[in-house]
Amino acid sequence: MEINNEQLEKLIDLSGLNIETSNAVEEDINKALILIERKLNSFSDEAMTVPVEFNILIVDDLELSIYQFNQLLKKVGIVPTVARNKIEALAELKKKKFDYIVVDLFLPDAQDGMELIEECIKLRDAKRTNKIIVMSGTDDKNLIESCYKLGIDEFVPKSSNWHDQILKFITSSLTSKQHEDFFKYSINENICCYTINKFNSKKHIDAIVKDVTTSLYTGFNNIIFNMENVKIFDDEYTSIFTTLYKMCNEKGGKFMLVKITDSVKNALTDAFLDTLIPTFTSVDAAVSSVE
Repeated sequence: MEINNEQLEKLIDLSGLNIETSNAVEEDINKALILIERKLNSFSDEAMTVPVEFNILIVDDLELSIYQFNQLLKKVGIVPTVARNKIEALAELKKKKFDYIVVDLFLPDAQDGMELIEECIKLRDAKRTNKIIVMSGTDDKNLIESCYKLGIDEFVPKSSNWHDQILKFITSSLTSKQHEDFFKYSINENICCYTINKFNSKKHIDAIVKDVTTSLYTGFNNIIFNMENVKIFDDEYTSIFTTLYKMCNEKGGKFMLVKITDSVKNALTDAFLDTLIPTFTSVDAAVSSVE
């Protein structure tokens, strides 16, 4: 990273690193950036794992599949209920309502899976707000067709990325909903844009971070924040930009800001983030920088 002497002095001062500017080497700059990030980043992993507003039941008898899907869901703030056979699943269904039921067709045979699907169909409400997703490694078209005839909502082949496909189906129903704090829409298969409405409390920040985490784990590795509606910005929340920059960077993508106010611009500069996070005057310009 190329920086001038004035920027270097500011960086070292913000980090609290005890070195002379004239003696600073690249390793010192990296240390300073890490120290600044630690100071700014007051958002723990718990902020990304606030349970979402729906319940998910996973019915599978393979421990590896359960573990993989469970870990992915937890990363995006979902804590699922797990059943390992038809009997356990029916017991869970009697306890509470599930918004999404993910069933492995073979438990360990297709008959158990089909019977469980039939029971789930009987228990669903008239508006079909509770969705039934079937996963299986089978390529038997007649069997898959039978599942759809029963009334399932989605069939996902159990390939290497089956859990990503299920998560994408689950979260797609939320994509078009207007949120109190933001509105999200996909621009293409790897760019997601957020029009931010509120950015002035930890509650708002947690909701945004949780949703961006979900977007990143469902294939959108480039995130755009359109900040034109944010008129009031408290610089104590600057750390969110550090968090989101790091999350996108780890996924090989970019975190970008659009139409920021002077207060946001000053906060980025003060936190030494203005050289890391690109800003644009329009969403189209941000998209063009990726494409």
